Amino acid sequence: MISNPLSGGNKQGIGRIRTYLANHLHIRAAEATTPGELHAVLDDFSARGVDLLIINGGDGTVQAVLTALLGQPGATPLPLLALLRAGTTSMLARDVGARGEPLVALKKIHAWSMDRERDPRHIHERPVLRVIQEDNGESPCGMFFGAGAIPRGIDIFHSSMNPQGIRGELMPGLTSLRLLLAALFGNVKLLPPTDMAIRLDKTPTQGTSYLFAMVSTLERLFLGLHPFWGKETAPLHFTALKWKAPRFLRNLPFLLRGVPTATATEENGYFSNNAARITLDFRGPFTLDGEIFQARSPLTIEPVGPVRFLRI
Repeated sequence: MISNPLSGGNKQGIGRIRTYLANHLHIRAAEATTPGELHAVLDDFSARGVDLLIINGGDGTVQAVLTALLGQPGATPLPLLALLRAGTTSMLARDVGARGEPLVALKKIHAWSMDRERDPRHIHERPVLRVIQEDNGESPCGMFFGAGAIPRGIDIFHSSMNPQGIRGELMPGLTSLRLLLAALFGNVKLLPPTDMAIRLDKTPTQGTSYLFAMVSTLERLFLGLHPFWGKETAPLHFTALKWKAPRFLRNLPFLLRGVPTATATEENGYFSNNAARITLDFRGPFTLDGEIFQARSPLTIEPVGPVRFLRI
């Protein structure tokens, strides 16, 4: 088990986890707060043949672990991952992780691991995103990529709307509402458009100003949203919206649930597809599971894995 004591849920709640671990010394556990510490812990676990890795942290901690495990080609066999909801939002854990608060989930995972049969019905496979950028050593990996309005929303979320780190899905929802209103009224100062050229697999490149673009292998985002309605058989869910797309407010409630409307067409600037390889050419910030990176050259997003997750 690897824990990040600085994650949103662990700043106050890690004491109970530490007590539980102290009473169950057969669980190999370590804490890490820096990339160097995280790599050292994972290397040690790999050398010891750990086959079940519990991640006690937020989305950023999960993203860092996935990058360490999958960021370089030719990765070693991956352990089964069990995610605890120990972050501020914990979007990944709510989709592919263990249910309940961290200590409750840890007890369930522990009981499952001690069962000789280890019921396989709780194991689910899911691909992971790898974001490749020229002249970049380790390629970051995660499960939700966002560009345009999305990293702007994360910045607003942490700096002005949720500086106290209130946990749960309500605050991200309120932040999204603020951004949607800014987009509706064309508030360029708060939410400027992003010039971007997008190519899915071998289709022609679509270049214009976009409100946002997102790619994910998650089936559930915060508040249960699923803003993807592509029909292709491919591992990457992709959705993008042109700047000032018509009938935005009317279409929004349907699109957030993955239900296309008659006017949410590509001709009107609404795009949603499934793809195996996505190229995005823009300059500026992007997010991967809530962590912010900079696009300095074209990005290629491809699936890696699949990764096995314990959902219990």
